Amino acid sequence: MKQWIVGLSCLGLVACSDGSGNVTFTTYGEDFIEKEIPAAVGAEAGFTDGWTVRFSKFLVVLGEIKVETHDEVAATQAQARVFDVHKPGPVVVESFKDLPAQEWDHVSYAIAPSTNAVAGNADAADVERMNTQGYSLFVEGTATKNGESKHFEWGFKTNTVYEHCESPELGSGVTVPKDGEETVQLTIHGDHLFFDDLQSPDAKMRFDAIAAADVMGIAGADGEVTLEELAAVDLTELPSNQYGTGGVGNVRNLRDFVTALVRTAGHFRGEGECAPRSR
Repeated sequence: MKQWIVGLSCLGLVACSDGSGNVTFTTYGEDFIEKEIPAAVGAEAGFTDGWTVRFSKFLVVLGEIKVETHDEVAATQAQARVFDVHKPGPVVVESFKDLPAQEWDHVSYAIAPSTNAVAGNADAADVERMNTQGYSLFVEGTATKNGESKHFEWGFKTNTVYEHCESPELGSGVTVPKDGEETVQLTIHGDHLFFDDLQSPDAKMRFDAIAAADVMGIAGADGEVTLEELAAVDLTELPSNQYGTGGVGNVRNLRDFVTALVRTAGHFRGEGECAPRSR
């Protein structure tokens, strides 16, 4: 595979007549992460069982952004960074300068643990937490319904590459404009952590089973839902029309289920999709 050297043009590597341009990657958690996930009202998206979730922290380790075609690499991100996408966004992840002005049909990135990630917009203590605990994604928030509250702090060590990223409106990858700049958003979908099916496009957001894990869990009903409590909930104990795995293997309990959903959190330019690959 031929590797482009970013910033060097007119030296035999890039045709001068084609020109060059810049690409900036940003990340954004959208309103569901920045503000709240509401209870569903009519056809509007929300929790079908009446809960509301507000995040106080939503940390992701973003790295390995790559812009390429099948045989040429235009640019690769060298440094992983920690972002709290609960903070207002979008925020810049990485900027690549002087890339060949052409269509690059393959963009990929990773949400993966790192021991030496640096701050994107995350606080220093949160960067240390992610590096030392080996987390790729960490969420903290509170769910409420009819005066009842459930708090959660969940850290995940999933290692996922999001490949072949594609936007419904703009197609695959990114086109670098001659003498211009293109912005590409790596969108994080917080609602995916609460879907009730791993494969169905008609999956709904639910929290009842998660809330019930606190009642039946290890620490008793203390208002805190832990991953250990979710692990105590066998999927066969839940309603038969909820929490379908769609054939995904090694998903036996509610912790396994939520962890599998974490791998679907990475998106591309809003509602665009990537192919997540577990490592």
